[in-house]
Amino acid sequence: MKKIKIYANGKNEKHIRYTLEKKQEFFKGFRQLLRDIGYKEVHKEIDTYGRPSDKNSEPILSEEEDIATYRDQYDWLNDENMYIDIVYTEKKIFLIFNTMKDMQEKVAEGMKKFCSFA
Repeated sequence: MKKIKIYANGKNEKHIRYTLEKKQEFFKGFRQLLRDIGYKEVHKEIDTYGRPSDKNSEPILSEEEDIATYRDQYDWLNDENMYIDIVYTEKKIFLIFNTMKDMQEKVAEGMKKFCSFA
């Protein structure tokens, strides 16, 4: 899988943030990141994130939504360890992981697997 570029990142005691290039590969990499960091499914299933739904509102796990349609859109996920803000613009994705420092290290290691610095 081609790595997604990280344009910027930063962190403090309570969050770590990334500015990413907007590529279709984001959905697959992000789902894997959530698994790798031990994200506990609460509001959305990891495997359905970025997937279209059929006429019965069931996710189609063999397909992915077109990331180009995610424009000026805000999404969020949370579990007992973190709150994740996801902001989609025309050309970039902003990820903000609101969590304590111990979990931030896991996030940073996971990001290295599907992202690289521009």
